[in-house]
Parts: sequence; C-alpha cells; structure tokens
Amino acid sequence: MKRSIAIGLTAILASMSLAACSSSKEAEPASTAEAAAPANFNAQKFPIVNEKITLKLMGVKAPTQTPWDQMDLFKEMERLTNIHFEFDTPPAQGYQERKNLAFASGEYPDVFFAGGLSVADETNYGQQGILIPLEGLIEKYAPNIKAMFEKYPEIKKSVTTTDGHIYALPQVTELAHNVIKKTWINGSWMEAVGIAKPPESTEELYTMLQAFKEKDPNKNGKADEVPFSGAGINDVRIPILAAFGYRNNPGINGWVNVINDKAVFVGKEEGYKQYLIYMNKLFKEKLLDNEIFSQTSQQFTAKGKANTIGAFVVSAPQSLLDVKTPEETMKHPPIPPMVSSFNKDKVYPLESGTRRGTFAITNKNKYPEATIRWVDYFYSTEGSTLLNSGIEGVGWKWTDAEKTKWARIAAEGKTAEETRATMTPESGSTPPIYKEKSFHYKIDDPVVQWLHKVSEEQYMKVAKEGYPLVYYTDEEQKALNSLTNDINTYVLQMEAKFIMGAEPISGWDAYVSTLNKMNIDQFIDIYQKAYDRWKK
Repeated sequence: MKRSIAIGLTAILASMSLAACSSSKEAEPASTAEAAAPANFNAQKFPIVNEKITLKLMGVKAPTQTPWDQMDLFKEMERLTNIHFEFDTPPAQGYQERKNLAFASGEYPDVFFAGGLSVADETNYGQQGILIPLEGLIEKYAPNIKAMFEKYPEIKKSVTTTDGHIYALPQVTELAHNVIKKTWINGSWMEAVGIAKPPESTEELYTMLQAFKEKDPNKNGKADEVPFSGAGINDVRIPILAAFGYRNNPGINGWVNVINDKAVFVGKEEGYKQYLIYMNKLFKEKLLDNEIFSQTSQQFTAKGKANTIGAFVVSAPQSLLDVKTPEETMKHPPIPPMVSSFNKDKVYPLESGTRRGTFAITNKNKYPEATIRWVDYFYSTEGSTLLNSGIEGVGWKWTDAEKTKWARIAAEGKTAEETRATMTPESGSTPPIYKEKSFHYKIDDPVVQWLHKVSEEQYMKVAKEGYPLVYYTDEEQKALNSLTNDINTYVLQMEAKFIMGAEPISGWDAYVSTLNKMNIDQFIDIYQKAYDRWKK
C-alpha cells in the first residue's frame, strides 16, 4: 500500500469531516455515554482518537473472503483513525447461532459490523439496553448519516423502532438496477418471429408468447420452446401482477400493498383474481413454463443456456443466456412495466434499497463517540468508495484522464471480484454503507451502465416499494407470528392450484371466505397501524 495514497486519503478525510461537522447541530444526548466527549477523542478531525484504542467486532464472513484482519479496508481505517479491531467473524452458515449465543451468554462484542441483526434483535436487545441508542450520537458526531437521513427521511423512519430509538444502522443503495428485477426477452427470438419491440401490455405479451411457441424461434426444428419462465413463481409473479396494478415482492411484506394510504392484502383483491385468470390461460396453453412450480434454479438456468426460453425474469440477460460479449448481452431487451385490461396505470415493485441491522454499538463499548465517527465515514462518497472498492490504485483506478470512468483492479491470477474479496467485506457480506450514484454510475463496464440506464429510463419513474420497512409492537409481532405462516402458505397453495387449473376460478369466493376465517382482517389491521406510525 503506497504511503502517498494513505496521506492523500487522510487529507481528504480530514477536510471532508471538518466541513461536514461544522454544519451539524447539537442535540440532547440519547444516553449518558454521549453526555461528554472523552479526552482521547477528536470530534472534528482525524485521527478519531489520539491514542490507539481496540474494539471487539462481530460480523458475518463470506466463504470467498480472506480473514478480515488481513483486509486493506481495516488496515487503512486503522491508519486513518487509530481504531484497531479484534475480529469474531463466523461463517454465514453458523452465524445466527453464534450471535444468539453471544447475546445469551453476555459475551457479545463492542460492535456488530455486517452483523446480520434481525428486527427482533434490534428491538429486544435495544430495549434491554444491550444495544445503545444511536440517534443522539448521529446528531452530534455523524454528519454523513445525518445528511442521508435528511435526504431520505423514509430511511430514518424505517430504522427507528417503536420506542423512538435507532439501535442499528442500514446499508443503503441508490443503484437502480440492483433493486428492480425485470423480465428480459431473447432478442434473437424476437427477430426470428418478426416482433419489433417489447410488449407494453399483457395482451401484447400473450401475442408474443404465442409466436414463440408456434414459430420455432430457436430454429432447431423441435417443439422445445418455453415461451415464458423464471426460477420460480415468485419471480414470474412480479411483472405480471404489476400489470394488474400491484407492487408484489417476494421479499418482506410481499403480499401487502399500500394504496392511497390504505393497507390491502393483494391476495384477496379483484386485480389478483384477474391475474390468476391470465396466468391460468398462459399455463393451460403452455405459454408459461409448466414446470414453474417445481423446477430448481439449476434446471431453469440449463433451459436458458440451451436457448429454449423466450422471456425470463432474472437480474440481467447474461445470468441466463449463453452470451460472450457486452454487445451480445444488450441485444436482449427488457419488458417495461406493462398495463392490462384491468389496470391502465403503470406500476412496478421496487425492492428496498435499505438493508437494516448492519451495524450496532453495544453497552460494552467504552468509545461510542469514536465508533460512530468511524462508521459515519462509510456514508460519505470517499468512505463508501473505500469500503466498496478498496484503495485507489490498489482496488480500483480511473480509466480516463477526466475521471469520468473507473474500473476494478484484478490481482494476478484472480478475477476483480475475487480480488475485492481480499480487500473488503463488502464483497459477500452486508456492511453499513451508502452507495451513491455519483461514483458507482461511473464504473467502466458497458453492461452495468446499460442496466442502470434501463432501470432509470423504463422503471424508476413508476417503481416504489409496495409496503415500507416498519417495526411492530411486541403485541403486533406476536399476532403476526401466529397469522403469517398459515396465511402465506394457504395463498401460495391456492395460487398454484388456480394457475395450474386444479382449482377452477369459480372457487374464488370460497378462497376469500377461507382467508376471512383465517383472520385476514386482523392481519391487515396490524399492517395498517404499523404503516400509520411509520408515516407519522
């Protein structure tokens, strides 16, 4: 690591911190630990502490990563801040058990970093005083986190628990293509059947899928075409249900949407019924992969590599099709948000760009002020770049004189991503970081640039979360624990039966009646109350 790089980065850090901290407002402390800054602490310059301190850290280590104490990230941060860490980094497979044991035994660390804290961890251990409140520390010593909260107040609301405290920090991304899963079309198939542009409605999609089934677009003389597929029904549901007016997401709170400030359960709405009718039509005519409810992701991928799939839901075309170059990849266009005979307004689900529970400070930490300043750096452009990509000239470099494009550096015998996994836990784990467009959109990768452009131009104007990230009271969480699994299981079972034709659509009323008996109204009322609190 070059000394000049470290000195230059130190200067940037110091100037950035001084400028940002000078404009921050003081607030009443959230805990007695914040009442007075200690002597061995610099609130507005680097190093953060004059004399080196050591903290114990726990986080999730990915199998591709080198030991964290060997990573450039922590070495460089120690050089800049004078904060040294002792690491406890169990692999993901055993991490939850180790974390739970640490809390139960009282042998928990000073800091959780890429800590995989659940909502229950935040609320339970926060209310017990094991995780300390962070909002007062943020107000006084974390100008970058504070600025992010001011820019995106919904993020602050989504990490504030029901008692009004922030016990854990999130990972936040502005990178559009990372939070929207799309349907792509095999471009060579479009050309073969004479379709000039992607469909914009479910009717046009049906026409295209018919052509894929009937006109031998892969030109092998066999009736082996699968017009429309995905790794599973959760993926395929996303674009089709959006055409019927709902932002359904396979992730958290996936079956609940907020429409005009009212929480609704999508699985009993009239538009969902119309979605089932449409999907049954596709399934019955073999336009939808008839193995959609049973195939593995490996089987799905094998179909794509064999050039037998026409339209498919994945993160990007190259993850399914056998393409070799960026130019080949970009020949396969996305299907933009569609409309239907039931819904004329374009909508699309946005996966949350916020991942909660990535960083927390415990009551064992004797240096909370220094610790919050340390993590605050990763919410700046410079710190985010360091955590994501490593040191300039070592992990990444500018590829033009004007500094408008950059690329990752691959060590000899390694790919760029394998190299990154030796430098930072951001490759494989989920640490606290704010990924801004300003740097990341300059990556010198034509496919990534194209993916961002597609997302920004075709999706972002209509995409948003169907339901925000919220917290529940203990009473609400207990009720959801008893309701959620049975309701979700029943809805998924019936979705499969309706689509496959095992249950005729004439059974819809009986299906809704069963949901009512399963206390769906109580279920939705909990979501409504949580949303109302979040909105306030």
